[in-house]
Amino acid sequence: MRRTIGSFLLLTALCLYSPAGFAKKPDKKPDIDAGLEIIRKQTIEAHLDFLASDALEGREAGKRGGRVAAEYIRAELKELGIKPFSDTYFQSFEAYSPAHEKQVDFQVNRDSIVKYKQLPAYRKLSLQNVTGYIEGERKDEYIVIGAHYDHLGVDDLLVGDQIYNGADDNAASVAALLQVARAFAANRGKPSRSIIFAFWDGEEVNYLGSEYFVENFGNTATIKAYINLDMISRDGLMPILYPEFIIPEATAENTATGNQFHLLYTEPLTKAGERVQQDIRNYQLNIEPKPAVIASQSRGSDYLAFSLRGIPILWFFTGLHPDYHTPGDETDRIDWDKLIHITKATYLSLKQLANEK
Repeated sequence: MRRTIGSFLLLTALCLYSPAGFAKKPDKKPDIDAGLEIIRKQTIEAHLDFLASDALEGREAGKRGGRVAAEYIRAELKELGIKPFSDTYFQSFEAYSPAHEKQVDFQVNRDSIVKYKQLPAYRKLSLQNVTGYIEGERKDEYIVIGAHYDHLGVDDLLVGDQIYNGADDNAASVAALLQVARAFAANRGKPSRSIIFAFWDGEEVNYLGSEYFVENFGNTATIKAYINLDMISRDGLMPILYPEFIIPEATAENTATGNQFHLLYTEPLTKAGERVQQDIRNYQLNIEPKPAVIASQSRGSDYLAFSLRGIPILWFFTGLHPDYHTPGDETDRIDWDKLIHITKATYLSLKQLANEK
């Protein structure tokens, strides 16, 4: 997850909430879903341990550790039999900013790139998204689900631990999304809509990967919804997302603790948010959503590129914690039960949206 105020070896990659609603009995006995049984701690933990290891050096955008993470994700998608969305799993792109102005964010939009390339000197980042694809019966209708895999890298000036491992931000979400992809790959038959599994690069820089993907997608009206996974495995605060990213004082209303999490969505997906809550009850998942509608202009994560273009979004989020954007964001502080059950809820919500008539 990217802070929006202020300027906040190489290994092989192959080796508004209801206080009583969740005490209710299930609305109905759900059908057995084989996909849920595929989502297990053992596999999620293996993914997370690798992606958040010191060997990947904080997965900084454009650096060696980030490229290793991208190759690992590509290999996993290929092993699952999930095809690339285009000719290759990698969507390579470049981002630019003026020279000697590090406080100016990198950009991927065409006008900015043209302007910066006319300068005597400019800065350039070479990045890559990783995308997989399951074709639906209505193959030209898409549900996109995404998580960013980059983080903050290494700070050589730090005394002590210098690596920003980014376990919660955002290796946990990448591990969860790989498990959701595995669950869908095991399903027989096509979903009604096509599904794009997207792993974004450059989120910590300026939401670069998601912005590049949407800007170059073509007809964005064919994207019917976007599900965002970012920081889904700890207890934390809900920041004020618009107009500025502000971390408020902790209160019971804005903090997700225990089995709670923030279930955020733009208004068009209000019913989808209600279905998530119903699925949690029906399948007796050990999590309690704290739902809220957010503005389409809200900054905070990769959903911004979609919501600004009128695409409905749904965001699973557990909030900001004291280890946010510090070297303390390590795997030994992950709430595994919360992570696994949010992953299952994500799978169920994606299944609902992908099969809407």
